[in-house]
Amino acid sequence: MTARLQVLSTPGCGNAATTVALVREVAARLAPGALVEEVLVETLADAERLGFPGSPTVRLEGRDIDPDPPRGVGLG
Repeated sequence: MTARLQVLSTPGCGNAATTVALVREVAARLAPGALVEEVLVETLADAERLGFPGSPTVRLEGRDIDPDPPRGVGLG
């Protein structure tokens, strides 16, 4: 089974590019062939639909890797 990772971020997020690079590097070492998808969250409607707590957010198989992510949704 191929692992699926997502990096969700807002336009202009100063940490998005570094986060994507780090996720790709770690995935290449620990789960070769893993799918790393970048998801741009542009509107509050997108944030609500995705349950997006803030930028950037990293998810593995749809679950936030942060054990205690911020509550609510937002674009910040």
